[in-house]
Amino acid sequence: MDNHRQDGPADGGGMETENLNDLIEQGRRPNLKAVMRLYLLALLILLVLGSIAQGLDFEIGMLITQWVLILLPALWFLNRYRVDQYSFVRLRPLRAGFIPVIILLSASFWLLNMVIAAGLVSGLMELGYEPIMVIEPPETFQNYLVYLFVIAISAGICEEVLFRGTIMPAMEEHGLVPAIVFSSLLFAIFHLSFLNLISTFMLGAVIAVIVIKSGSLWGGVLYHMLNNFYAVTYLYLAGQEEAATEVDPQAYLAFIPLFILALGGAYAGLKLLQKISVVKPLLEDRDRRWFPRGWFSWVMVFSLLLFLIMALLEFAIGFGWFGLDMI
Repeated sequence: MDNHRQDGPADGGGMETENLNDLIEQGRRPNLKAVMRLYLLALLILLVLGSIAQGLDFEIGMLITQWVLILLPALWFLNRYRVDQYSFVRLRPLRAGFIPVIILLSASFWLLNMVIAAGLVSGLMELGYEPIMVIEPPETFQNYLVYLFVIAISAGICEEVLFRGTIMPAMEEHGLVPAIVFSSLLFAIFHLSFLNLISTFMLGAVIAVIVIKSGSLWGGVLYHMLNNFYAVTYLYLAGQEEAATEVDPQAYLAFIPLFILALGGAYAGLKLLQKISVVKPLLEDRDRRWFPRGWFSWVMVFSLLLFLIMALLEFAIGFGWFGLDMI
């Protein structure tokens, strides 16, 4: 007997059909075009106002960025379309059985991303690249606690409401897999870093799968908080940017056992996630599309151009073509 189901109020794996039909009949259901405009608005606000706020004071600027510049547009959008928070946003309670699986997955994928990022940075450093200090490491335990609230808790809540609570559900009419892939790509572009593109995409994709499999946005919030908790803790323990980013190429072989361990943990975590979820394997119903219909629009082109400009700036500074004092 097949215990897997795609939708339904009990399983939390998707949006209730009755609620979706009501939204469609009322002409208020958020669609891809509308949510892409929201995304571009949030990206521009982040790039302009967020950069200014964080430049003046990092901690306060990050709080403004998350709770005002990222969360408020998402809440305005959800209120404008009057979506059901239970079915559309998936603001259901998270079942306790998912918590240990999320902990395992978050730790495993964070280690995988760390090893991949370290290898990428090390390779670039062989070509003359110097890592850029994006975030100043917390020097005291008090600063560490502030960073946890600003980077782990705030980002975990606000970014999940925007991406997995607003953007992704609006794409699910095109299929769950296209919604996961495209919303994760937008999430990666949103962070405006070429070096972190792969790791951020992977982060978004895993969180999206967890939200769908658990039927709760809180699963994604917990995973995001844990991921950023690991990063902030590592940054604090490393104590300096050089130790946190630079990896001796000769010592990189030592990371291979860690990589294998993390890969095994990620595989086991995904198997456990599927086992306790009532949502059937996502790839079983996938058609040949990886992106939703209509994904390539002027909004996407403009977003990609902004990302490429920031990526070129990232490389220009890292390779010493010009300094930060010239910006």
